[in-house]
Amino acid sequence: MRHVQRFGNKKNYYTPMIHNVFMVCQNLLTVVAPKHLDGTMVEYLDKLHALLHDFNELLPPAPTPSQELEQRSKFFMLLGLHGLPDDYSHVRGQILGSPIVPNFTSICSTLLRVSGKHTTNIMSHVDDSSTLVS
Repeated sequence: MRHVQRFGNKKNYYTPMIHNVFMVCQNLLTVVAPKHLDGTMVEYLDKLHALLHDFNELLPPAPTPSQELEQRSKFFMLLGLHGLPDDYSHVRGQILGSPIVPNFTSICSTLLRVSGKHTTNIMSHVDDSSTLVS
């Protein structure tokens, strides 16, 4: 059995643990997203069971409801990072490389700032080309 660092009960969460939770998210989506079975039903369910085990080791039940909500928020933040287009891989890498897991609000703010820059860059290129056409 491999050693995994737990997600709860500490103020600082270190990068290897963040990466482990992200990998569980990625593996879960890899298993459930295709809408077809690669192998037998038993193999599919074995994969899900193994991921559930990893998930429970990384995110054990929290002692208080507020800590449980914080863990869920961080888990969904990591799922959201997984779903980002490749254009945002540098942002995902910075967030996953952070020594402290940012909260959901902080991640949303960061992504909106980066998204605004992408939109501005696209719009400036469109304006430049339309100027050349006219």
